[in-house]
Amino acid sequence: MKRRYFLKLSSTIGVLFGTSGWAFANIFKSKKTHKMKLHIKSKHQQQSVSLFGGRLHENKPLYGEPLYSNLIYWANVEAIEEGAFPMHPHEGIEILTFIFEGGLEHYDTATNKWTPLPADGVQHIQAGSGLQHSEKYWKGSRAFQIWFDPDFSKALHKAPYYKDYQANAFQWIYEKGYKVKSYAGEDAPIHTDAPGVSAKRYKLPKGNHTIDLNKNSFHSFYLMEGKIEIEGNDMLKDSFTKTSDIENINLNVTEDSELFILQSPIKVNYKKITNR
Repeated sequence: MKRRYFLKLSSTIGVLFGTSGWAFANIFKSKKTHKMKLHIKSKHQQQSVSLFGGRLHENKPLYGEPLYSNLIYWANVEAIEEGAFPMHPHEGIEILTFIFEGGLEHYDTATNKWTPLPADGVQHIQAGSGLQHSEKYWKGSRAFQIWFDPDFSKALHKAPYYKDYQANAFQWIYEKGYKVKSYAGEDAPIHTDAPGVSAKRYKLPKGNHTIDLNKNSFHSFYLMEGKIEIEGNDMLKDSFTKTSDIENINLNVTEDSELFILQSPIKVNYKKITNR
């Protein structure tokens, strides 16, 4: 099967934030084996960035290839020591920051105050017509920061918005032998302007599991902890992959694992900023 990569990341994002996109090979099934072929991007294949003299470390799974869906940027942030990003501007984009360990303090011109957000909370920013913000990660913190394109033609005309969701806004529920926590989506606390976005975190015990997916969406998988086989493809801690056009995924969990799954649309009905 031929594979084409044809989107280009905007130069502004690339220069300012070291971002780029990642587009994976299309998923297909072999007529002989019916084994799904996935492109697994290990941690060492992702862009790795050391910030503020090594106080913060980021690996970026979307870096290096064209973007897909309404995603712009994704960083796994680890704070070796306390580290702070100074005040900097954003316009138009929508940002979700998931705090898994430790915590951060955040200041922006929408609220004009410093706000702490400890572990298991989520920060939701809609930059709208523009804001400036600063964020300080506590020592030992781990977080995802993910940027979305919510339709810049509309977002740039909206007032900026900021909200913190504390840990008690999200609950683990049991489902088919594993635990799942829903952060964003139709039946979750967070609703994004970026269409078709759902974010869930799974705690998977050893064994075989099947997770239902939306056939009309991309699903981006980041393995936070453990080791799994996903449709027969090995996936280690901090590895990343994506699928589309399938209704479920089969996992062989070889050690207790945590998996983050982000759902986003295959198509959007607006011109994306990366296509302008």
